[in-house]
Amino acid sequence: GLTGPVQVYRDEYGIPHIKAANQADAFFAQGFATAQDRLWQMEFDRRRGVGRWAEVAGQSAVEQDQLMRRFRLEHSARQDFQATSDMGQAMLEAYARGVNAFVDSTATLPIEFTLTGITPEPWQPWDGLIVYKVRHIFMGVFESKVWRAKMVQQLGPEKVAALFPGYQAGDLLILPPGTRYIGPWQGALDDALEELSQGVSALNYLNETDSGSNSWVLAGNRTASGKPILAGDSHRALDTPNVYYQIQVSCPQFDVVGLSFAGLPGFPHFGHNQWVSWSVTHTGADYQDLYIEKFNPDGSGDYLYQDQWRQSEIHQETIKVRDGDDVDFQAWVTRHGPVISGDPAKGVAVSFRYTATDGPDPWPDILHRMLPVKDCAELMDSMQGWVDPVNNLLVADVHGNIGYLCRGEIPIRAKKNDGGKPQQNALLPAPGWTGEHEWEGQIPFEELPRCLNPPEGYIATANNKPVDDNYPHYIGTDFYPAYRVERVTKALLGMELPTAADMTIVHQERLSIPAQSYIRLLQKVKPTGELASKAWEKLVAWSGRMDGDAVEPTIYSSLRDSMLRRMLQHNLGEELTGLAWDPADRGRGVFLMRFKALLVSMISDNDCSMLPPGEDWISMMDWALTGGVARLTDLLGPDIESWAWEKMHQVRPAHTLSGVYPELAALLDPPPIPMSGDADTPLAGSYSPADFANVGSLSVARYSYDLSDWNNCLWSVPLGSSGHPASKHYHDQAEIWRQVKMVPMHYNWDHITTHSETHQMLKPK
Repeated sequence: GLTGPVQVYRDEYGIPHIKAANQADAFFAQGFATAQDRLWQMEFDRRRGVGRWAEVAGQSAVEQDQLMRRFRLEHSARQDFQATSDMGQAMLEAYARGVNAFVDSTATLPIEFTLTGITPEPWQPWDGLIVYKVRHIFMGVFESKVWRAKMVQQLGPEKVAALFPGYQAGDLLILPPGTRYIGPWQGALDDALEELSQGVSALNYLNETDSGSNSWVLAGNRTASGKPILAGDSHRALDTPNVYYQIQVSCPQFDVVGLSFAGLPGFPHFGHNQWVSWSVTHTGADYQDLYIEKFNPDGSGDYLYQDQWRQSEIHQETIKVRDGDDVDFQAWVTRHGPVISGDPAKGVAVSFRYTATDGPDPWPDILHRMLPVKDCAELMDSMQGWVDPVNNLLVADVHGNIGYLCRGEIPIRAKKNDGGKPQQNALLPAPGWTGEHEWEGQIPFEELPRCLNPPEGYIATANNKPVDDNYPHYIGTDFYPAYRVERVTKALLGMELPTAADMTIVHQERLSIPAQSYIRLLQKVKPTGELASKAWEKLVAWSGRMDGDAVEPTIYSSLRDSMLRRMLQHNLGEELTGLAWDPADRGRGVFLMRFKALLVSMISDNDCSMLPPGEDWISMMDWALTGGVARLTDLLGPDIESWAWEKMHQVRPAHTLSGVYPELAALLDPPPIPMSGDADTPLAGSYSPADFANVGSLSVARYSYDLSDWNNCLWSVPLGSSGHPASKHYHDQAEIWRQVKMVPMHYNWDHITTHSETHQMLKPK
């Protein structure tokens, strides 16, 4: 599959640096090197994406396989591949040839194939598109719509509107930098179904309930070098190995180093070439809709649309189950998309419309189109046709330019005569039979929010709202509170002419704005009991920094959870509280995040409208302090000085087979990593309150690009470059990452060839 020899140098962290004579050989070698390190991860993601995990994991995976078959990601990936240009297809084919060349030539497959008894099937050119889609389908908003619907059923629309506020007035927007949001609007609410929520929960194997990120860029007049600095970190649940794979790929057309996805060529999220650097955060845009469909219960598959019966597509599916019987079922598709829950034979089901499966789309062409760009404007323009996910793309180039683009496909929905506000499918499942909730195209590329060289000299994003309501199109409603972006901005503007290495100051920023709000109220509390009084004394003298070696973050977090539980019980009731307390999907996780922010806002405003009868915020805080201390006493004992935050606040990496073979978990799982920070600090580490302080989402990659000298760029990941549990590079960056440090992002070829740990040559056969 090669036309000439390719050099592969691996640095001291096992990160591959590839040098090829042409693009086809470069993508071949990217596939080959990635398969060397991550073949099992690629196999796992592919099987998840096509609904074949039960062949490995048995009966426990049948439910998730059924839902993934209904999503029809493989069909969508094949369609996109066929729609892609000859050059795009050649890129994907070359990468697949590289993967298969490794499989065919290696003497030893990864140990996971021995454990499971399976062999890797040939990697197809569209398999990388499946991997990318399965990695991002649950970063959308459809789970939030399911959760809102369940709340409306039990609480009514007016109550839910109060519990689900929009973006907070006064919070920072992304554009223009430094501006604040004036005020939100409220939408209508309706009902939906339960089954989908349960199915999605089965797929959430990492217990991920949010996926935020931070990124920022400084213009040259704000840096020591006089050239821009672009930095940030991406927040996700921690896969083992990590979702991102560090690699450099070079040929005469481009020379890019960055973070790739195992199984997919190119660098869609983070990287730099000779001239331009780029990074993304999640926008939180609304590009997934749920439609309640009326089916004819006669079993014909007909569904109602605008008073006419239409024939759905019906696909026969068979799931092979390890040590079990095959499972046969039918999957339906309506004009809105695949049916993902409900039973058409009973007359009602829910279909799913999603930009990434609404194709075919030739978006893979962007993967090669972006690699040789020469400046920020060219990179931003290369994003035309990008579909999913919708990202806040930050860019910087060696010419001194910085910029922002909200890239991706955002539907324009049907509107009523109500000032341009979207209909209910922007917030809830909508009736599919009326024809009143259709998509009317998408926001034109030239109208997506963008900015080049803002006069403020910086741009910061942390999943906050991109623009104010004067923007003519609806983007979304599930934006994150501005706590992280406030601290990022303050840290950036507080540094005098920083270097790329100084960006760790922002990465390790851990002061909690909500904690400071709680501390101010606590000063009015007069606690009773010896331990509660000791805890109170510590908190009222505390700065609000979520340091791992301090006990105050532990006390505050337990207190806040106690407050949260009581407020949920009073406002939601026991059933909904139980579901929110242990969020099994991103919908409930986003609600919990926003509800916690609502409490902070109400405390600051002394708004007692949601408190239990006879309570005020002082009495509630007293109650929460007592309950929080009691919980910690049960967990950690009565010695308050031993309650260090990092004892509880840890990420515990889990291999994909640990659940299948628990007796091997000690061999497969990397060691736990103690952490500072929490969900509200730029140094991120969120957790479910049901599993106190067990980190579920964190920074899975940190980076800092120096546009004055690429050799000064830095990065780190929580584990390592290798996916092999026995490799020394399986988790050799963990301690560096824990200390919020970074390692060199090698780019200079003289240095790479001289100091490489290994050198491998791939030769044409």
